[in-house]
Amino acid sequence: MPPWLASSLNAFARGVCGLSPSCQEAARLQSLALDRPLRPSERLGLRIHLALCKWCRAYGSQIQFLNTAAKSSDQHLPAQSLSPEARERLRRALRDPS
Repeated sequence: MPPWLASSLNAFARGVCGLSPSCQEAARLQSLALDRPLRPSERLGLRIHLALCKWCRAYGSQIQFLNTAAKSSDQHLPAQSLSPEARERLRRALRDPS
């Protein structure tokens, strides 16, 4: 490969990787995308990252599945419908999970 082509490809790869967020940021963006449309720069960076990272693609599929399941569940009970005893048991369980 000619040196000029290699350096051009390296510069291109650095530029593309510079647009790609970290895995932590990609996870945050995927969660955010469930609530609001992403800005074009966020969407581009996320797409680049997802093209390169199978772990973040899997995470995205999982949160999408959970979001769909939660929205389609008709067994949502508001906390106010719980008895005071049940709410207290939940509070204790959350404070001391052991």
